[in-house]
Amino acid sequence: MSDTASGASIGDRTPQRASAIARLVASPAGKAVAIGGLLLLMLIPLRYISDIIQEREARQTEVVKEFQRSWGPAQSVIGPVLVVPYWTSPDKPRRYLHIAPSELKATVRLIPELRKRGLFHSVVYTADARLSGRFAMPQEVTAPEGAALLWPEAFVMLTASDLRALRSSARLDWNGRSLPWSDCPQISDGTCGGALFVMARPGLAGPPSQGEALPFETQVELRGTGAFRLAPLGQEVDLSLSAPWPTPSFVGAVLPVSSKVTGDAFEAAWHVSSNVATGHAVWSSNTLIGGQSWQQPEDQIGAELLEPVPTYQMVDRASKYAVLFLALSFLSYFLFELISGVSIHFVQYGLLGASIALCSLLLISLSEPLGFPQGYAISSALILSQASLYTAAVTRRLRLALMFFAILAALFGFLYVVLTLETYSMVVGSLALFAALSLIMAVTRHLDWSRAMPDLGARARETEAPSA
Repeated sequence: MSDTASGASIGDRTPQRASAIARLVASPAGKAVAIGGLLLLMLIPLRYISDIIQEREARQTEVVKEFQRSWGPAQSVIGPVLVVPYWTSPDKPRRYLHIAPSELKATVRLIPELRKRGLFHSVVYTADARLSGRFAMPQEVTAPEGAALLWPEAFVMLTASDLRALRSSARLDWNGRSLPWSDCPQISDGTCGGALFVMARPGLAGPPSQGEALPFETQVELRGTGAFRLAPLGQEVDLSLSAPWPTPSFVGAVLPVSSKVTGDAFEAAWHVSSNVATGHAVWSSNTLIGGQSWQQPEDQIGAELLEPVPTYQMVDRASKYAVLFLALSFLSYFLFELISGVSIHFVQYGLLGASIALCSLLLISLSEPLGFPQGYAISSALILSQASLYTAAVTRRLRLALMFFAILAALFGFLYVVLTLETYSMVVGSLALFAALSLIMAVTRHLDWSRAMPDLGARARETEAPSA
């Protein structure tokens, strides 16, 4: 008898417990918590999509490195520099005295192009560089440690990150004479190792006299990827850099004194005086090039050719807003239930979330072949149509579907504006979120969060009726 009573008691408590859970979920606060849990579950597919985007971005980086190996790296031009060998003693290795020009004027014209490998790409360029100036012997040019300078073996050196595009016809005009550029193994004493540079021998009989200026000029063609830089070696250095490219980034130790950037090209001019970037005009080294700080990119001057619309960077930034889109879409459905009394199941919330999460995957898939603006337009249009038509089928009310369409369209438009803004993107985004939160607070300010939602409350009462 007691067992029967105990079983009846347990059986009575089961529908009561189910009724309590139903009442909890039927309240706006309870359903809001349940929707929040569903939102957390949606982070799982978003994480997988984020990994796919990072994988594609890593492949893009690999393609850029492949172009750097096959076409040419970011170019750093050093020189011309006059190099004078000397001996400190016969039993010690040869050393080299490096003399920077007193004046150096560089006029560089970049011809960029976008090279593709499959769906991936890289910005490469051909550089036409004209270097001219003069060498005037500074007063500090003396034999170090009492050694004799070997002026007959002196040579003019020019180096860059990659000299494969240098034409064999390139020459150095030196004080009225035309001298060929020669590879290091053909003209030196075999001590150049793996250094990348060319040399020209002016055939000096002795040191130039004080005050004598030796003019020079050369024109070289180089190929590179992404950036062009010049080491500002000289007492007076002027660099003029131009290219038909709308999005340059001026980098290095000194910014240009003047620049002009238009919708399809840029021009920039630098002036560096008194060796402010290098610290000196004469230095000694045991290597032909000489390890100096100006060999580092941060101590040079030049520009990087940035992509007008960096596809993978924009896609990565857009994917970070997916959680916000999910939250606002779920919130819209939730408010539809509260205000209009429609019934939306959790499965329908989940299908809507899957549609919104798919947007990032569509975006990366379409942006690679079409570009980010076109990929964004098509992917947002597809998701907007799918989610809005699904909302019309779920709510069976055209007014709510049109309202959801307007909300989602405004979100996609707002996101594109934020992505295209660079300086004020955080300000605009923060103010927009503040305005959205204020609107939600205004809409729900009179809501009784403890009362049952109309449809779910009726279902809860129907569940209680048999037990009563």
